[in-house]
Amino acid sequence: MATDALKFLGTILVLSGFSYGALIFTPLESALGGYTAYATQAVLASLGEKTVLVLDAFPHLVGPRFDAELIPLCFGTLEIALWTGIVFATENRSLKRRFQGFLAGLATFLAFNPVRIALTLYVFDASEPFASFAAHDVLFRLTLVALFVVAYAVWYAWPEQRKTPRK
Repeated sequence: MATDALKFLGTILVLSGFSYGALIFTPLESALGGYTAYATQAVLASLGEKTVLVLDAFPHLVGPRFDAELIPLCFGTLEIALWTGIVFATENRSLKRRFQGFLAGLATFLAFNPVRIALTLYVFDASEPFASFAAHDVLFRLTLVALFVVAYAVWYAWPEQRKTPRK
């Protein structure tokens, strides 16, 4: 039992490491950054927050109350790499099922991450920097853990479609 757990954790680390490398050492990181910036700007616009997107080395979202630099940690590279490792390390699911889980989790994260960033910026208050940074930390960490736990639980518990043999 302990050996299986160690194998599972080791596989997660190896797969997540390769996935992270594939994301940060290729144009995928830049594409992910651009998507994150534009999607976050769209969410902020839907909340009535006018922003300007400045594309520098890292994108900046500039609004009346903030100038937020979106760094690679904001893009979700680490989360996507970890999700990849966790799903593909789950050996008691078929490879097809793992690909489906990876794609479903990726789509969920890509939809949720800009909302998470936008809400953090929406509640930002420069006159209350401590509260704003605390909100950032709480929103980011709690929503990330909740997203991972719920997404994995739903994916893992969802019954596989089995072909019934013809009689």
